[in-house]
Amino acid sequence: MTRTRTTRRSVRKTKTELTPRAVLLAGIGAASLCRKQALKSVDGLASGADTLRSRAQTAARDAGSTVAKLRKQAKARLAPVQKQAAQFAQLAQAEFEARFAPVLVKLGAKAPAKKRPARTAKRVARPAAKRSRKRA
Repeated sequence: MTRTRTTRRSVRKTKTELTPRAVLLAGIGAASLCRKQALKSVDGLASGADTLRSRAQTAARDAGSTVAKLRKQAKARLAPVQKQAAQFAQLAQAEFEARFAPVLVKLGAKAPAKKRPARTAKRVARPAAKRSRKRA
């Protein structure tokens, strides 16, 4: 049997010479690519800013309506509790004054005066004054 030999192909690397013309063309190409990418990114930012602004406004509106709804619910739940607390405070104050009034009298202090309801000034409607005429 005979052996067959495969010939290897030699790969030659061609070196690109750095000539001023090649450097100039490469620089122009790089500048062109940078310009195109910068324009794309600016356009993307402009449209992205509009989208972001609209999303932020929507989120702010949603948050505002949620806060208003929660505030309304809190007021609705808090109103009866406040009413009960005010009634309890009045009862506790009245009971305290009733129990300690004799002790205060024995100690020589004046008993606390009972509060009168605030009076409102009544306006009495008077008839309009008539002008007197001077006799000539």
